[in-house]
Amino acid sequence: MSVFGKLVVIMAVAMLAISLDKASAGDPDMLQDVCVADLTNSLTVNGYLCKKNFSEIDFSSMAIAKAGATNNTFGSVVTGANVMKVPGLNTLGVSMARIDYAPGGINPPHTHPRATEMIFVLEGELDVGFITTSNVLITKHIVKGEVFAFPRGLVHFQQNNGDVPAAVVAGFNSQLPGTQSIATTLFASSPTVPDSVLTKTFQVGTKEIQKIKSRLAPKK
Repeated sequence: MSVFGKLVVIMAVAMLAISLDKASAGDPDMLQDVCVADLTNSLTVNGYLCKKNFSEIDFSSMAIAKAGATNNTFGSVVTGANVMKVPGLNTLGVSMARIDYAPGGINPPHTHPRATEMIFVLEGELDVGFITTSNVLITKHIVKGEVFAFPRGLVHFQQNNGDVPAAVVAGFNSQLPGTQSIATTLFASSPTVPDSVLTKTFQVGTKEIQKIKSRLAPKK
């Protein structure tokens, strides 16, 4: 093969590698300056349709300016600043959230199927961690001013083991990262996962499974 032929092959392989890298990253690249989400349109195509008229309001929000109420089962609350709250984020591939934790509160094990997450501790201290696909736990105690990253798709958690409230701001490389809580996914889905699946998976009896389901069932 000539030198020119080898160069063409190398360039083709490089371009393929770049394409594959982009394909496995966050949201797809945008094809225009802005595409403010038309949240009133029921038609969606891997995102939201662009609305014709927009203003500065579509790119701004006070959604995470104040602490959220943590008086719930887990003692934590996540307040999103994603495309649903900031329509201008449509096609931009970024979003944020604020997470508040009561003393002893936990953001229980969950995943974000469409984004990597990085948190910045505003107040308090947290014990955080994620689990790799090799079943290795990576965990750390983090303090005010510290950041910690959770790789895309991996199960992770944050817990406030302190005596004072804690709060973080989270960043995501997706306009709508999605959240799948492990416990509620398995025990509070609709329709419910069959008891036979869960008893076999967790090696416990039906009574234990039903007890967990009753505790995690949505409040009516």
